[in-house]
Amino acid sequence: MELRQLSYFKAVAEELHFGRAAARVRIAQPALSNHVMALERELGGALFIRSTRRVELTRAGETFYDRCVRILSEVDLTTELTRAAGGSRMRQIKIGTVHPATIGMLPTFLAKIARKFPDVKIHIASGNTGEIIRILESGQDPTASRDDIVDIARSLARPRR
Repeated sequence: MELRQLSYFKAVAEELHFGRAAARVRIAQPALSNHVMALERELGGALFIRSTRRVELTRAGETFYDRCVRILSEVDLTTELTRAAGGSRMRQIKIGTVHPATIGMLPTFLAKIARKFPDVKIHIASGNTGEIIRILESGQDPTASRDDIVDIARSLARPRR
């Protein structure tokens, strides 16, 4: 089992669509499907219920997703702590947003951040309001809350006089 397989599985579990997940992790959809199938073979069972119209998590998939999110969060935290100990702390902003904002105000907002803070890494979770709340409440991102996201967006997007 590889970390990238966990990342690929997580993307499919969050998107519930192989095509969107493949675009999100920037690999071809057939390659993503192969990685997920290899993971399922290794685990000895299906993680997804696939049909021509939808993708759903199985009970095993839900269990694996919860652990996968924690593992990937720990890896990210470990990487950041190690960099900080070496003197090269990475600054990051985590944003949860609804789909319409990703084509509305978010690109302008991200451009402002990139110009003002070129060394900041930005993580974005996009979905409907219920999905974003579920992501935050499930502990996937223990450093953020809904209020943090709103406050960051307001302070950085506010025009200066």
